[in-house]
Amino acid sequence: MRIRKLLKWLGILLLIALLGGFYYAYPKLEIVSGYAAKKACSCLYVGGHSQENIERYDLETFPLSLTKLDVDQNRKEVSATVLGLQRKTAIFRKGLGCALLKGEDDYNIERISASQNISEATHTRPESKMDQALDLAFDTEGLWEKKTFAVVIMKNGEIIGERYQKGYDAKSKLLGWSMTKSVANLIAGLLIKEGRLSLDQDTLYPAWENDQRAKVTLANLLKMNSGLEWTEQYGNVSDVTQGLFLEEDFISYVRSKPLEIEPGQEWEYASGTTNLISGLIRRRFESFQDYLNYPHEKIFSVLGMDNPVIETDEAGHYILSSYMWATARDWGKLGQLYLNKGHWNGQQLIDTSYMDWSIQPHKASAGYGSHIWLNTDQSSYPSAPSSMYWFSGYEGQYVFIFPEQDLVVVRLGLSKGPMIDMDAVLAQVLKGINSFSN
Repeated sequence: MRIRKLLKWLGILLLIALLGGFYYAYPKLEIVSGYAAKKACSCLYVGGHSQENIERYDLETFPLSLTKLDVDQNRKEVSATVLGLQRKTAIFRKGLGCALLKGEDDYNIERISASQNISEATHTRPESKMDQALDLAFDTEGLWEKKTFAVVIMKNGEIIGERYQKGYDAKSKLLGWSMTKSVANLIAGLLIKEGRLSLDQDTLYPAWENDQRAKVTLANLLKMNSGLEWTEQYGNVSDVTQGLFLEEDFISYVRSKPLEIEPGQEWEYASGTTNLISGLIRRRFESFQDYLNYPHEKIFSVLGMDNPVIETDEAGHYILSSYMWATARDWGKLGQLYLNKGHWNGQQLIDTSYMDWSIQPHKASAGYGSHIWLNTDQSSYPSAPSSMYWFSGYEGQYVFIFPEQDLVVVRLGLSKGPMIDMDAVLAQVLKGINSFSN
């Protein structure tokens, strides 16, 4: 009898533990299904990837492997559930990629462009001296550990090395994740050159006029030291996952955040900060379509990029923290624009002084400039010079910029160290570059 009673109580305790675990995990399932729906929709209708490759590569890891996709080709919608629960839906919008919906689509937004970007031919010069670097970046046959989709190496603006994972090529659009932040910095620089924004501008939003947030400047936002309360954590329901996967209006959500410390005192990486910049940019345009077309007309078309896409939240704000899709070559062109200090084909698109300011660290962080990472102390990439700086995105999206070598290196994929040693890749690129003159 005692054994039966003991087993009964053990069963009850196990049931309580299971229910408690489910109660704890259930809210996270909405983040998982939201991520899967959004990523699959974008990969399908922006990147042009196959559903087979999406499930094989993008959604292969736990807990994404628990999701089930429901694709509606006619409506261009993708829904995802986790074990049949927490259904989330993403919808494709013309010119804007995919957006997660909170219920029905209440906005019906699309980007109407007066002209299409013209893809500029890029001449590739095969160079065997880059093969060793490319080999280090890619998996050998039968393995999927480094998970690299694309690498492009540019010297003096010309491609000297390029390789793609099977099923992808030079026309494949790939998600940059937080590399989009470095593009946000360029857009802000354009508006500053036009006199529509200024670095010392404060009282950025009407709701901040009568409290301490009025002290926050655009420079504070760009250098990530606004002092606003924020939690950038992806394993739980946090500010960033709430904004990306649960809110229909990311800007309204982050705009409500209180001031935590004095602006300019501490550096804190925050995707919400970048989207406050997106909201601020939106306020500089009377026409919604002018806002949507601005980066395409002022940057992408000028650089001859192949119709890149920046996606929005449901309310139509560009998610400049996370959601730009472009080919590997086009990511390289953006890196080249930084390398050229804002100059392109005879035009000074962005002031040189702003580009120089962008790669200067703030006192609060020696390793970060204006929405771009710095190799100042060489702790991240000891094989690269301290003058190197880079775009960086989730799962190992990189654009490395070497001013002294006139070099840009792009890597796009689904993993970052330790499986892929980018320092070793960069060291091999530099070794190959140095051998050119020998």
